[in-house]
Amino acid sequence: MKATDTVRQGTLDLRPSDLRREGFTLLEILIALAVFAIAVTGMLAALGNHVKGVSLSEDHARAVRIAQREMNAMRRMQYMPDSEMTGEEGRYAWSTTVEESDYDNLPGVDSDEFGNARALRPCDMTVMVQWSDIEGGELKRRVLFQGVELFQQR
Repeated sequence: MKATDTVRQGTLDLRPSDLRREGFTLLEILIALAVFAIAVTGMLAALGNHVKGVSLSEDHARAVRIAQREMNAMRRMQYMPDSEMTGEEGRYAWSTTVEESDYDNLPGVDSDEFGNARALRPCDMTVMVQWSDIEGGELKRRVLFQGVELFQQR
């Protein structure tokens, strides 16, 4: 059979040049690479946002643990703690304030007992934890805990 002859197979006419054509064209390969590159770029952007979100969540969770620890430490005290305390842990700075309150209608507190030195006094407690995204950076984020506790006067 010559190169110019055609082969009849079923109802299709196939030429010898059609039989040798196999694989993909350069254009098909370039289109496939472009689609793949766009998909990978989108996935990398989504992954970056996810990692940033996880980091922010971990920072917030650590700040909450610090605030809970400091609030619980104050609640364990029998006598009214100092009015202000501060501290630092790496990127986190915390401060606590305790102020005597005059809650007249607080359950379990008799206002007639305030003259007694051993009487329990209602106090407002606040714990604020601030942190930055980088070591030594500006404290941009914060967690604030507030509560009321009864303390004896010193």
